[in-house]
Amino acid sequence: MKRFISLVMLVIVIAGIIPITVGAEENGVEIIRFDDGSYMIVEMVSAKTRSSKSVTGSKKYTYYNSDDVSQWNAVLTGSFNYNGTSATCSSSSVDVTIFDSGWYVVSKYASKSGNTATASVTMGWRYDGSTIKVPASLSLKCDKNGNLS
Repeated sequence: MKRFISLVMLVIVIAGIIPITVGAEENGVEIIRFDDGSYMIVEMVSAKTRSSKSVTGSKKYTYYNSDDVSQWNAVLTGSFNYNGTSATCSSSSVDVTIFDSGWYVVSKYASKSGNTATASVTMGWRYDGSTIKVPASLSLKCDKNGNLS
């Protein structure tokens, strides 16, 4: 099974990890499908108002292999201030959880700019002595009324 997963990951890298289908967003959940049968589910996991004109939220990106087994997830958390005219991101962080021990974090970085919290995560998978790297870009935005997307 691990050899099969490794082979699938090699195909992903060769194909450039180009999504072929983006599912419609339903109940805040988006599915991004890759040409090798693997996919990523993107969902809002929390959004809570800390006080008037301030909100903190998280968005989770979970990567599944073509056998529908979760491999890892990355959770982007952002805190925002808003006033009805504009919004500003005050903090951004990213955490990674690995479900399959073949994966490891190559790099992760969170940043903020304007009304957006962003993160870049690169995951690694070792296959026959070489390393396959899988990048993921994460984004969480706040509008002027404190709505997160």
